[in-house]
Amino acid sequence: MKEFLSFYCQYNIWANQKLADFFQNKPEEQLSSFIENSFPSIRKTVLHILSAERSWLSRMQQDNTYNKSVKDEFQSTSQAFDSLVKCSNKFKLFVNDQNEYFLESPLKYNTWDGTSWEMQPKTMIHHCMNHSTYHRGQLITMARQLEWKDDIPSTDILFYWRENAEGNSSNRL
Repeated sequence: MKEFLSFYCQYNIWANQKLADFFQNKPEEQLSSFIENSFPSIRKTVLHILSAERSWLSRMQQDNTYNKSVKDEFQSTSQAFDSLVKCSNKFKLFVNDQNEYFLESPLKYNTWDGTSWEMQPKTMIHHCMNHSTYHRGQLITMARQLEWKDDIPSTDILFYWRENAEGNSSNRL
């Protein structure tokens, strides 16, 4: 289980970095402009992904410091993406440091509204990585709506596997 979760976390970093690179030089006014979606702009969607990754990591660490929605204090969307990639790296390091017992043992946590729940960390991790994947798909759709159709990166896990599996037995899951 740990090997799979670590692979999934590494994929998450790769995919978030692909999008960070893609959006890096796009006009800030368009990154923050209204687009009909779950969140009303590319910037707000990135902030939502960051909020979720920080929160789930905080919950597993049993430290509520970052178990909340991220305030938009970034000067640019590129900085928000950088923060997301850093958080994704911290998430992977945390997962790599855990043993199977931790991953399988139910853990109590609170949602942003204070509701108490209990879940196994392996499920938290899988949910968080899947959640990020879902919203990355929305970011791609938003880019297409802004007519940024050239060089949109493929962030599907299959492309990650193909790019990284050759000669690396740990990626042959």
